[in-house]
Amino acid sequence: DLALSRMTDVDLSNLTVARVLRFVRFVRVVRIARAVRAFHSLRVVVFAVFESIVSLMWCFIVVGLIIYMFAILFLYGITEYVTSEGQGNDAVIQALLPFYASVPSACYALFMTISGGIDWHDAMEPLVDVHWTFQPLFTFYVFVMVIGVMNVVMGAFVAATAEIAKRDRDVLVKNEMREFQTYTEKIRTFFGEADKDKSGLLSWEEFEQHLEVPQVAAYFRALELDVSQAHILFRLLDRDGNNEVSLNEFLAGCMRLKGQAKSLEVNMLLYENKCLYAKLKEFMQIIDENFIEPGKSPKGQSG
Repeated sequence: DLALSRMTDVDLSNLTVARVLRFVRFVRVVRIARAVRAFHSLRVVVFAVFESIVSLMWCFIVVGLIIYMFAILFLYGITEYVTSEGQGNDAVIQALLPFYASVPSACYALFMTISGGIDWHDAMEPLVDVHWTFQPLFTFYVFVMVIGVMNVVMGAFVAATAEIAKRDRDVLVKNEMREFQTYTEKIRTFFGEADKDKSGLLSWEEFEQHLEVPQVAAYFRALELDVSQAHILFRLLDRDGNNEVSLNEFLAGCMRLKGQAKSLEVNMLLYENKCLYAKLKEFMQIIDENFIEPGKSPKGQSG
């Protein structure tokens, strides 16, 4: 920047050097733009804008077609009013000209009524002087565009932004860590409240007594843990079988048992059952080969 300002002061005619310096400045700007990756929120917004270009074009086409159809409808009624013999009013025509002089101007006026460019009552008032039916028709147009179409368009962009945020690795990691920490704190709170004697160990009696409170049972279900079979749940949490659960056991068990069965867990169960079945089948074959029927000797023995 300093070099460019000095070149301007001395009125240097070497345009090549000036272009090189401008290119260097452009490279510096690009390097700064790469630092934007550190700001994940800004990155998500920028990516959402770029990935929503196709959707934006389709939204433009849909909105444009609706505006065009209503513009043609309004201009048809205005044309009939102006060409009717003895019906045209100069004052009404002058009021219509700023908004409905042609198809492009009518489309432009209708777009401004839904985008805040002009008040839609100002664009509707001249039409009411043409015929009273234009008032409910124009109101219907504003309702469809503002309440319906524009909200759908905004919802599409919000959905696109949310989808991009889900695919963003940094956001996924941070959200997962935040959810894990929140869930861990809730489990610690439940354990501390259930541990009445503050021994650091949760017995079955303490666990059962704490779950008898309806609010506590509802809170435990909110942690995605089923309390319908409380005793079985406690046995699953008690990995060492001493009828007491430590905080670490409780945390590990709740993390393992929360929610529905995942695909990985189901496939692990199927794999373990398959291995168990293979070993059982092998064991049964060994039994069959060495089974001693009455009056017979084992294989490999004579007499």
